Amino acid sequence: MTIEERKNLSQTTIQNLILENREKLSISGVLDVLSFDDQVVMVETELRTFNR
Repeated sequence: MTIEERKNLSQTTIQNLILENREKLSISGVLDVLSFDDQVVMVETELRTFNR
């Protein structure tokens, strides 16, 4: 994906990440959960891969 395509996509795509009381995590725009455990969650979103 080119930089211009990413700019256009990011202007039209809204994503939210909500962490409630350090217990519940909600993420919109997730295409796939690549891996997760009690320390790390790795997801692929419409904009890019996120690893935290």
